[in-house]
Amino acid sequence: MMRMHQINIGVTLKMMDMSGKYLYSIRSANGVLVENLQIFGKSRKEADAKIRQMYWRCEILSCSLVGDASGRTPNLKMQWLRPKAA
Repeated sequence: MMRMHQINIGVTLKMMDMSGKYLYSIRSANGVLVENLQIFGKSRKEADAKIRQMYWRCEILSCSLVGDASGRTPNLKMQWLRPKAA
């Protein structure tokens, strides 16, 4: 889920939360348990797709978003928007 934040400081600055790293525990197709697997993704769906490319036919046992100590998402994309011409 992407959240938009707008900050007004003379010009408009929009920040979109880009998810970050997801921590997985999976069981591979041959039954091996793989824990503490960290995958970067813009969304959970993208991270799942990356896991399934690397570990074909795996079973995802658990997944959680890795954040910093403050609970904020670690990676932010910032985009400057030009003011509209009057």
